[in-house]
Amino acid sequence: MTNFEDKCDVVLSMDDPSFAEQLREALGVKPGETVQIMTPQFERTDGLQVPKPLMDFTKLPTLAEETLKAIGCQKWDEPENGNVLWLYPVEWYEHIPEGTPIVDISGNKELFKRGETDDDRRYGALAFGFLRAA
Repeated sequence: MTNFEDKCDVVLSMDDPSFAEQLREALGVKPGETVQIMTPQFERTDGLQVPKPLMDFTKLPTLAEETLKAIGCQKWDEPENGNVLWLYPVEWYEHIPEGTPIVDISGNKELFKRGETDDDRRYGALAFGFLRAA
């Protein structure tokens, strides 16, 4: 097994107080030049206050697109095979019924298991949801 450090020219730790200086040196950035680091956005950017889900989750695929957006669901992709993947809002994780069929952003299907199903988030949406006819 190969050590990760053996594959890199430089390995830096963000916990090191001199991380910024070490990164500039590793990148060959000259004084006055800027470095921009972009990370994923985890929280909602639309400012929507997502309501607690008070509906039967099996009914979600029958709701209008405008309604789904208004309650915080987010469209993941364009129609494929006549279906669109809609992602659940992060705020709903604790309210999704155990055993609810879900589809993740890779197209994998499984049953929701609180505490086991990953609560990874991007832009305030979980990385899974439900399919809705386009």
